[in-house]
Amino acid sequence: MSAPVSDPSTTPLMTVRVDRPGERRVTAGRTVAVLCMAAVLLEATADLLPDEPVVWVLTPVRLVLGAGLVAAAVAGLRPGQWRTPLDPAIGALLLAAALGTVLAGQPWAAWRGVLTAVAAYYLVVGVRRSVPDAGPAFGLLALVGVAVAGTVAARQAAAGTATGFCRGAIDGSADVCGPDAVIRAVGTFSNPNLLAAFLVLLLPVAAAGAAQLADRTSRLVGTALVVVGYAAVLLTASRGGIVAAVAGAAVFVVLRRGHGRAFPIGGRLRPGRAVVVLLGVGGVVAAGLLLLAPALSVGVRADVWTAAVGLVAQHPLGVGPGRAGALLDAAIAGDEAFQHAHNLWLNWAVEAGVPGLVAVLAITVGTAIVTRRAALAGSATAVAAGAGLAGFAVMSLADHPANAIRVSIAVWIVLALVAAESAPRTLARRRSGQPATGVRSRSGSR
Repeated sequence: MSAPVSDPSTTPLMTVRVDRPGERRVTAGRTVAVLCMAAVLLEATADLLPDEPVVWVLTPVRLVLGAGLVAAAVAGLRPGQWRTPLDPAIGALLLAAALGTVLAGQPWAAWRGVLTAVAAYYLVVGVRRSVPDAGPAFGLLALVGVAVAGTVAARQAAAGTATGFCRGAIDGSADVCGPDAVIRAVGTFSNPNLLAAFLVLLLPVAAAGAAQLADRTSRLVGTALVVVGYAAVLLTASRGGIVAAVAGAAVFVVLRRGHGRAFPIGGRLRPGRAVVVLLGVGGVVAAGLLLLAPALSVGVRADVWTAAVGLVAQHPLGVGPGRAGALLDAAIAGDEAFQHAHNLWLNWAVEAGVPGLVAVLAITVGTAIVTRRAALAGSATAVAAGAGLAGFAVMSLADHPANAIRVSIAVWIVLALVAAESAPRTLARRRSGQPATGVRSRSGSR
């Protein structure tokens, strides 16, 4: 009896052959997008790329961002899959900053810097939505960023490298470099506060990445690098950075409660144990605030904030991106130079006006809501990124490290990690192992 002959057009082999070109395109797009994302985060970490434009206004980092966005589209990401809950507020912020630029009659360089950071946001959203298993990659990249910046800071401290920044007293009253002063580490940044802000932002994501490494030895090494990162925050002697790091750790514990499976280290927290842990973290935060109470006096910041409010009253539509520092210098007597309003939200109010302030507040509140919802849905990425953003927000109450483009890019990257987790369908599909992008699978189905 002869065996039945199957129809070649319905065999799996023929289906694979038909889809192979499409699969290669998707794989290539995903690969390029992930590599571009890695390059952008490494640029934010170590300033590897030149700042000068290659052609017109296209700097190397902007070319990398553009290539990554195109690659994510080539990977099959549909227009609707780029959407996030923060889109309206982001659009409003860009428009407010553009309006301030026009009214101030200034060049568009600073506005393009804002647009560059926002492009990093959408690149991460594209990677997160087009690559179903990209979660561990973000944690690994954050771990690399923390390791590079943290180890450079540790080496500076061990070698006694002069950085130009010293801490003579905890309240900042004697911050003059001398024999008895402590040298403040700057790592791969130009200022210790920028290093502290960068580490505060990425350390929870790096900790989650270390916990998700494949074997025990790798997890041990990853944990050691996270410890080096937290030690580097101490080596910056940044008072706001230290308080922010403790606050971020506390938020990490709160968001992690009940989602132990997402973080293999320590397992699920029982209710009683969670209360003990939260009380312990709260006690540490309270003790830190008491110890740092003399250092937390606002000092000259009170004059800066008063002058900034005055500028908002005079220019309700903003003075233009990047101009706050110069105008504050002119408004405040003394020799101290200011680059920003020492408060993230107030600085946006000065530069992008009341519309910009409303947009930034909407981004802040929207991020908090999205983080909570994604954490309750079991997203380990949202828990870690939300903790980093919370710590960064605490530091931004009396400082504005996102005024530096590299820190700004890192902020928008972590924002995107939370925002990309906002779609319940994406989370459900990822947990069930189904593709979350709508691109063709190996069987040819959608």
